Amino acid sequence: MADALSVNDIDKSLKGMDGWGHDDVYNCIRKEFDFDSFESSITFVQHVASIAIEMGHYPDILIHDRTKVKITVANREAGGVTENDIAFIESLEILVNS
Repeated sequence: MADALSVNDIDKSLKGMDGWGHDDVYNCIRKEFDFDSFESSITFVQHVASIAIEMGHYPDILIHDRTKVKITVANREAGGVTENDIAFIESLEILVNS
């Protein structure tokens, strides 16, 4: 099992990752994405699901207000954020910036 990162390590890992925030109360990282349409939101979620399946790492995904998608990532077994969580969000950043 992967070990949870320290708050300091999480904060270092999130530097330069626009919009990702660390919630130290719930021991997770999250970001909200805003799209132009519901269809774009759904397409994004489908891409996120593909990455999750490929990596074997499954985030919480919330679609709200038709065009907003909130991604929340943590490793419940480790009790916080792990290196795998950071690798997952790095993959999402590549997706949205390509």
